[in-house]
Amino acid sequence: MQKIAIIGNFPPRQCGIATFTNDLNDGIKSNGISTSIIAMNDGLRKYNYPSDVKYEIEQNEIGSYLQAADFINAGNFDAVVLQHEFGIFGGKDGRHIVQLLKRVKKPVFTTLHTILDTPSEGQRYVFKEIANLSEKIVSISKKGIQILEDVYGIPPSKCTHIHHGAHKTSDNDVNKLKHRFGVESKKVLLTFGLLSRNKSIEVVINALPAVVKKHPDLLYIILGATHPHVLKHEGETYRHSLMELVNELGLGKNILFIDRFVSNKELFEFLTVCEIYIIPYLGQKQISSGTLIYAMGAGKPVISTPFWYAEEMLDENRGILFDFNDSEQLTENVLYLLDNEDKKNIITQNALTFAEQCYWPKIGKQYMELLKTIPVKKKVNSLPNSIEKPAERDFSLPPININHLRLLTDSTGILQHTRYTIPDRTHGYCLDDNSRALILSVMLQNHTEDINELYRLSSIYLSFIDYAYNYQKGKFRNFMSYERKWLEEEGSEDSVGRAVWALGYTAAYSESDSFYNHSNHLFRKAIEDIEYISHPRALAYLILGLTCHARIHGEEEVIRLLEKKAKQLSAFFDTDISNEEWPWYDGIVTYANSRIPHALITAGMYLEEAELTDRGLKLLDWLIEMQFADGIFMPVGNDGWMTRERKAVCDQQPVEAHGMIDACLAAKQFTKNEKYAQYALTAFEWFTGKNTCSSRLYDHSTGGCRDGLHSDRVNLNQGAESTLSWLMSLVRMSYYLQDTNQLK
Repeated sequence: MQKIAIIGNFPPRQCGIATFTNDLNDGIKSNGISTSIIAMNDGLRKYNYPSDVKYEIEQNEIGSYLQAADFINAGNFDAVVLQHEFGIFGGKDGRHIVQLLKRVKKPVFTTLHTILDTPSEGQRYVFKEIANLSEKIVSISKKGIQILEDVYGIPPSKCTHIHHGAHKTSDNDVNKLKHRFGVESKKVLLTFGLLSRNKSIEVVINALPAVVKKHPDLLYIILGATHPHVLKHEGETYRHSLMELVNELGLGKNILFIDRFVSNKELFEFLTVCEIYIIPYLGQKQISSGTLIYAMGAGKPVISTPFWYAEEMLDENRGILFDFNDSEQLTENVLYLLDNEDKKNIITQNALTFAEQCYWPKIGKQYMELLKTIPVKKKVNSLPNSIEKPAERDFSLPPININHLRLLTDSTGILQHTRYTIPDRTHGYCLDDNSRALILSVMLQNHTEDINELYRLSSIYLSFIDYAYNYQKGKFRNFMSYERKWLEEEGSEDSVGRAVWALGYTAAYSESDSFYNHSNHLFRKAIEDIEYISHPRALAYLILGLTCHARIHGEEEVIRLLEKKAKQLSAFFDTDISNEEWPWYDGIVTYANSRIPHALITAGMYLEEAELTDRGLKLLDWLIEMQFADGIFMPVGNDGWMTRERKAVCDQQPVEAHGMIDACLAAKQFTKNEKYAQYALTAFEWFTGKNTCSSRLYDHSTGGCRDGLHSDRVNLNQGAESTLSWLMSLVRMSYYLQDTNQLK
């Protein structure tokens, strides 16, 4: 192990993660290892970083993360050490960092500074993605490893416990420092850290009148600037409220606010002059505290509220705990230590002995030893622009090309049709295609570095859907002329279902907070009135959107609606599902047939409803039997559809291959049966020439897709539905192949 990249905040940025990253960097370098810091910028200001910082990531710019991955891949790094904390990475729940990890080809080791025991679905998703993409997860507390297993299903074998580091403080002259600080005759209590309401400083202030009465020479120093994000949102309101409380209690001579961010050197000087270090944090759910271990390392007794990390670190008489918000109990504990020097010395020595094992060079060595246990191997580049052949099948994916998508999209939306490859303006736009296009644009956020162009396209599609929604009537419109005139007052059930699917998918998976907020708002408006949707195909689209939203956000209202609509769709098959020859709900099978089993399987997996998944699988198996023969996919054609007597094979549409791919991959995910993956691959090959005409439908030169297969030829037009079906199928298949490690 010669060189590693460390990702995290870094000084002069003022926060605990920056301090930790700096200290860890020094600890690793003290073991003879070369490091490069990749620093996170917060969007508040530009920082004048030291030379250790070799690259900077802009928190809210997804392209910056992708470029950082390129920087890592191009560098001669042996591994990457990531510092994870919610709030320092961009995207919904910090999802941008996942895109970096998917692209990095080096082993990744992630230190978790916060581990939530009641995460939102979005936070759970991000955590599990990070865990899957990391070789090892480092928890600063033992409690954290337990939560990772119990809440996230991450096995202990994937995790390791490494303490937060501590500094070996120099033998500062206490008297000289007290003289310099002007506290020669004072008994000093200290709390350090960026000021925010969750620090509960008021609890300490309320505890001091009784202490001061017995020890009038006491001075409580509150050391630290207000947290930058607190300043941004509420200014110095909290600090001023504390000052007012000090005045009310007549403690002006006993409390000192030092409103600035101090270096480690200054912090250790303040720790040198203090008698007791106090941590009054409000919340229990904290797995790390640099200030706590630093105070222990400085040989100072700690009185703390019983948050998780404090309970571990101050166990076995290494400190004293007091209840949250209990000023009276804190008063008793402070007096106990001030009045019992022997007891204070015992606690101090116990803490110091424990902290000695946590000195930063030792922590750095533990990280290096951990990294050495993992064989250095080249990771698969998870999201390439061109996909190579899978190892076990003569199968390849062409590069993703969105040139035709751009051509079809103007400032209003995506146009429906083309004449050959040229957009045909006479047919205008529709909600159906713009909904498909929005889903594609969200899928593509993982496949392109031109994020600005992608966001431009996403904005157009989402804006079209927004305009399609008639806020006065609470309904979506579908068809719009090229002159931007709506051609109807209310769209079809299918178009509404597709819109809800697109909005639910975007609200679940978009990396952009703006797109999340807008799509989530529209999603909620849309589901206010969907009782009238009753056609099975429209219900399927609706269910897919509800499932996407529920899977990430877990909101009860959406889950209840999903349950209701899934049962409504399933009920269409109550009578016919037992008919082996024709289990379909109707005497004719028409358009986008696979979306119905796709929706039942997807909803059944999420809701853990066996009846839904069973019906979905049975219907899918039947559709497979009806549409696969001689090793090729032959979907139901538009020229006559499929009845009990016959199946049309002419005018096969790309939308059918796309639906079959999605349904089969959902079935593969649920059943783990490889046959469904093979059917998905075969359906994909329909686009690339393995079809009844032996003709390729996707156009390599434009990136578009031809509109369908006739009996003897290909329809040479490249409309929106066909092109979107092709591109979404391409992205979907690339995801599958990457997730199953079938790419070399």
